[in-house]
Amino acid sequence: MAASRLELNLVRLLSRCEAMAAEKRDPDEWRLEKYVGALEDMLQALKVHASKPASEVINEYSWKVDFLKGMLQAEKLTTSSEKALANQFLAPGRVPTTARERVPATKTVHLQSRARYTSEMRSELLGTDSAEPEMDLRKRTPYHTH
Repeated sequence: MAASRLELNLVRLLSRCEAMAAEKRDPDEWRLEKYVGALEDMLQALKVHASKPASEVINEYSWKVDFLKGMLQAEKLTTSSEKALANQFLAPGRVPTTARERVPATKTVHLQSRARYTSEMRSELLGTDSAEPEMDLRKRTPYHTH
């Protein structure tokens, strides 16, 4: 059965949200949050639509929307360790959103955010800041004996 216009729009917006989530965003960026809210509304409408897709397909869409929602909530946490912990509990989608993807985009986003939070934690623990990491090192002179 052919996909309805609502489902096509949902898939289009979902793949756009996944792409936005993969990019490094400004903390004040508001669009992704609004788009994910629109995805939730579209998903609810799709569940009661006359020509709704199979329940497995709807479950996969729900899974991905919940993942994006959880990722946005994790980004709002204060410490990188809280973010990393919240990220561990997120479950990315299992099926690619579009035919062009080999690996589900949500899985890629999940791995990227986990790496980013791990890097932030490492910086916090070691006290290094990305501004000038070389300034904190002590200058040692080599010890020479004659």
